Amino acid sequence: MIAVVGGTGPLGSGLARRFAAAGESVIVGSRDATRAAAAAATVCSAVHGGGCEGAENQAAVARADRVVLALPGAVLPEFLDRAAPSLAGKLLIDVVVPLVFERGFATIVPLPGAASAGELIQRRVPTARVVSAFKNTPADALLDLGAPLQGDVIVCSDDAGARAEVSALVARLRGLRAVDGGRLANARWLEAITALLVNLNRQHRARTSIAILGLG
Repeated sequence: MIAVVGGTGPLGSGLARRFAAAGESVIVGSRDATRAAAAAATVCSAVHGGGCEGAENQAAVARADRVVLALPGAVLPEFLDRAAPSLAGKLLIDVVVPLVFERGFATIVPLPGAASAGELIQRRVPTARVVSAFKNTPADALLDLGAPLQGDVIVCSDDAGARAEVSALVARLRGLRAVDGGRLANARWLEAITALLVNLNRQHRARTSIAILGLG
């Protein structure tokens, strides 16, 4: 079971669709249970009856052993204040990128007490197995189940076993390749790359992602 906290946003919803289409049982989480149920119904419809349901964020976390954190960066610290005890010991997949726009230009806003969202989550939930991934995968590509995915997903964690587990999950999404990104501290550079990609998309009216060349 995978819970997607923030599953009503574009990236969370896109991942929920792709995981459900790959055969995973998915709980779409939201601050509002009614919105969560509506989003889950949309996911199920998109994947023709795949295993999905909706729940309030905390309830979704309680029922899952794997949790995707797809919240906006601005609300992540407050969510961790409330949810840290229930996140303890779980596999947490961090896809948060704390982006803001300044005069139409995407930039990263540092989160309090950490250089990346993943590092903040690990600091606040020290017993969790935190993995940063999917930060450079375009949300609109994930949402469009009719379009093939392409690109690399760099997977960063201080837990090698957790990196392997998330890499195996990436492999279930056809067209994506998992790349072992080593330490969780490398997540800070993934977030910066996302800001670059967003600015390129706006400039070129494109849908960009990344591929790492030179790896065997």
